Amino acid sequence: MKNMINSLHHLNAWEPQAATGSSLVTASGIAVLDDMLPGGGWPKRGLVEIILPDPYSNPMSLLLPALIRLSQQGRWIALVNPTYPARSGLLKEAAINHDRLLQVNPHPGRSALWTAESMLYSGDCSVVMAWPNCNTELMGKRLQKAAARGKALGILFRYEGLGTQPSGVETRLKMEVDAQGRAVYLLNSKGDTLTGAAL
Repeated sequence: MKNMINSLHHLNAWEPQAATGSSLVTASGIAVLDDMLPGGGWPKRGLVEIILPDPYSNPMSLLLPALIRLSQQGRWIALVNPTYPARSGLLKEAAINHDRLLQVNPHPGRSALWTAESMLYSGDCSVVMAWPNCNTELMGKRLQKAAARGKALGILFRYEGLGTQPSGVETRLKMEVDAQGRAVYLLNSKGDTLTGAAL
């Protein structure tokens, strides 16, 4: 596992790349999820919030089909303060271009949200995924602005206790996992369920 962790690029490996693509969304590769997402896929210039049951839940199954395609397009796929299940899930996926994965662990005096905002603004990333472990409506709006400016998809992962609060993020999903499988739900800004589907 140590070799796999070392294979992730870190912040000093930054190589600016031009943004590509003109469509407003990237298909998730999961039909029921595309039907649920506004516009029919992940926004190429926007912010999505995914609420998880706990830090041990691995949300990468929702994202892998799109991440595999995006990893072939030249820009970075960044993970800001990722959990071990998410990081190892990406590293074990042979189809993804691991040369385009970038892990960023913020300095102790710098928040993960600030780091994610800076990376979204940069234009060097097609996707910035962050596990900030906090929730502020104002920061959600700032991250949406940064994602639009940098032509990137920002994904914030929250945990159940934080995720039930109101949010400034326009697209909010909640993933549930139990012995029978997984389900995903589309929420409104107040945390109320709009629709859902089993995966």
